[in-house]
Amino acid sequence: MEWKIEVGYKQNATDSAGEGIKKDIEDLGISGVEYAKTMQLYMLSGDITESDVENISKNLLIDSVTQYYEYKGSEHHKDDIGAWMIDVTYKHGVTDTVGDTAVKGINDLGISGVASAKTGKRFIIKGNLNENDIVTISKRLLANDVIQNYTYQKI
Repeated sequence: MEWKIEVGYKQNATDSAGEGIKKDIEDLGISGVEYAKTMQLYMLSGDITESDVENISKNLLIDSVTQYYEYKGSEHHKDDIGAWMIDVTYKHGVTDTVGDTAVKGINDLGISGVASAKTGKRFIIKGNLNENDIVTISKRLLANDVIQNYTYQKI
């Protein structure tokens, strides 16, 4: 089974990377961005249960003071209606060292059913933006098209 876990910053925590992305978008000459948020994605495959996913998320993937995790839906994006969600992941065959390290950490937790872990980044960008703006932002700021793919959708 495959599980996709999103790790992001809680509302009361500072997302400095998101603030930097917002400034970088302005530097591209694209105005109208209200905010940008960043999240880490973990795609885990293997023989693992929901209880295992809870254990992995709470004890390995997050800092419980500043971060949240979710794997069942988009509870944390209910206020992002109208924003763009952009996911950036490694292309097939590209080494994902963070994913490899996550597998080692998961094994250290005593969970042995994970066959693979892939990682990626999720960006939520809200503002007066069109699809062309999102493609420009994705290609010029968020993804390295030599080693990464990106997908986007409006929330």
